[in-house]
Amino acid sequence: MRRILILTMILAIAIPSMVHADINKWEQGKYPKKGPVGIGGWVVFWDANNASLVSFEKHADQTDRAYCEWYNLHLNDCMPHPVDSATPELKARAVVAAKKNNVQLWMMVGNYNLAINDHDKNMVEPFLYDAAKRAQHIQMLVDYAVKDGVQGIQIDYENFLAKDKDPFSNFMAELDKACKAHGLLCGVALPSKTEAVGTWDDPQSRDYKAIGKVTDQFVPMTYDYHWGTGLPGCVTSPEWSEQVVKYAVSTLDADKMEVGYPTYGYDWVGKVGETITYKIFMERAAKYHVTPVRDTDDSQELYYDYIDEKGQSHEAWMPDSRSLEYQCDIVKKYHLYGIGIWMFGSEDESFWTTMKKVNSTDQLTSKLLPAEPPPAVIPKMKVLKLFTDKDECMYQGAYPDTDAKAVMLFKQNKRWIDFKLKGNAWSGGYMGVNKSNLVNYLQKGALQFYIRGNKGGETLSGIGFSMDTGLGDDEKYHYVTSVPLGNYCNVTTKWQLVTIPLSDFPNSGHHFDERNGQAISGPFKWNKVIEIDLDHAPGADPNMEIQLSNVVIVPKYKAKLVLKEKEAMQQ
Repeated sequence: MRRILILTMILAIAIPSMVHADINKWEQGKYPKKGPVGIGGWVVFWDANNASLVSFEKHADQTDRAYCEWYNLHLNDCMPHPVDSATPELKARAVVAAKKNNVQLWMMVGNYNLAINDHDKNMVEPFLYDAAKRAQHIQMLVDYAVKDGVQGIQIDYENFLAKDKDPFSNFMAELDKACKAHGLLCGVALPSKTEAVGTWDDPQSRDYKAIGKVTDQFVPMTYDYHWGTGLPGCVTSPEWSEQVVKYAVSTLDADKMEVGYPTYGYDWVGKVGETITYKIFMERAAKYHVTPVRDTDDSQELYYDYIDEKGQSHEAWMPDSRSLEYQCDIVKKYHLYGIGIWMFGSEDESFWTTMKKVNSTDQLTSKLLPAEPPPAVIPKMKVLKLFTDKDECMYQGAYPDTDAKAVMLFKQNKRWIDFKLKGNAWSGGYMGVNKSNLVNYLQKGALQFYIRGNKGGETLSGIGFSMDTGLGDDEKYHYVTSVPLGNYCNVTTKWQLVTIPLSDFPNSGHHFDERNGQAISGPFKWNKVIEIDLDHAPGADPNMEIQLSNVVIVPKYKAKLVLKEKEAMQQ
């Protein structure tokens, strides 16, 4: 949710004795969807000129559900309290717009801590593990909902630890029971994941299946694929959203679910991203005389680069009406309830005209879009900085977990990763990079990096790339393509530059399936590169330590020099 926030939930007045399926059926009769793709969205009350509320009032005739950010937890007692900026007058306006246009009205409660500018687990964990505090917390939520006359309560508590999974599921079950006793719906917005485990603590702390059984509405936050404190890139993508949806509907009823959709973008300087609206995105494009380019290979979003008055390099990304249609088609394909937008007020008017088009038919509309015209000026291929003195990687690691480690170091303005591997066993390391499309670099481009060893003479059986998974049958695994490091350099204790032509890497990848102990091969997708991988075969020395720095992809390299170096290595 408020990562820039979160997404959607459910609503309605229910009969306590009804089960979830009956409640949903009754609610759909009271609040029928206004089109094949239901529109739910968050209404906030802290923005300039009440833009979020004004947008909701203007477009309530197209809206199915409104999630009003009226409450937030306080750190001192971990209980819900009214948001000061949601005054009685503003709340009344939201209620009037909802009633006039037959919109399900929800109250949303979050755990956003302004002091740290993020969601705070310390606002939640104390009551997750204390039955008395939990009962008080739930009672306060229900009392607020009854007083406000809303149809449902949506929970947006984020940034937990993996150990909180079962306690949070139990909390949601207890909240749902209390909601049903008072004729309320119960919903939740959750971190996205494409499999049961999840890749980091917050998604690991959510049991989709358990929570899906005790909620009437369920919204994975399929946005912030690239976020404000990370590397630049698309805010969401149809493929990623569909991967999340495909997993989610395997655990719960599809008609409970909305797919999260961002109506905001980011403008990054390094790893600091400013949240921007579509209006700001286009104003800056005009100011700095740049033309937005569409990412037709993946996200369908718009992006551009520019240099500001201070000489700072920016990269900005923004979803728009075209990328919206691709996301709406996921709703139709999987028979979901709809989309959940974060947030009202940050969208432009084309969002609403596009939703009228989308909801005029049950057919998938993105397939009918005209081809995107090529850019007037073809963007110049640039050096892709995967990991440099100024640019951190997304993460780093090594295996086996108990005997190897990877640590990022920064000294005297130089950044590198120190890999300590198990020298007398199969071992390796990896560094996560921004998802990159290297297709256009294959013919003339190269992987370049600086390397040195702790003793000298270290070698790697393979150095290369790992690809992301996808929806295709040949994209189920993180295939790796690699070449032996020894073909390109002799490692010493001094830093040396290594250049490996991308054309040297095999177009087939390999993956070791630990479940059955088998090696699997398949096509390597160069438009899905997500990691630099290092592999080490067993050797005599039990300790193997190397360091990597300034890892980049260059569009051109000195082919004759590289060929000469390779020939020298083979002699």
